[in-house]
Amino acid sequence: MNSQGANHNKHNDKHNDNQLTHAEDYLPLVRNCDDEKMQFEFLKINKPGMALELAKSTLTTPRVLDILTRHPLITVRHCVAKNPNCSEHTLKVLSEDKDMLVRDYARRTLQAKA
Repeated sequence: MNSQGANHNKHNDKHNDNQLTHAEDYLPLVRNCDDEKMQFEFLKINKPGMALELAKSTLTTPRVLDILTRHPLITVRHCVAKNPNCSEHTLKVLSEDKDMLVRDYARRTLQAKA
């Protein structure tokens, strides 16, 4: 391979490595992900906004939502409590959250499921 081709490949590799560095690049991937394994991977990566997008998405699985109930950001827990994919168990846990709005959202979502 000539040096020009090698430089082109290095540029492409660098672009691929940086693919998840900008929120506008990775948040749509998180938002539209319906694969639980990938959702868990996104939780591990923990880039800004990932947890919130997972909490808001109706594609997020109940198991991932359950993990997000322990997230330190109240806004994430608010969205989990409003997510219709939340299990009843998770909503009952959130109905005892330290934040009043999280408790209220969880109780409303529980009532909507009844």
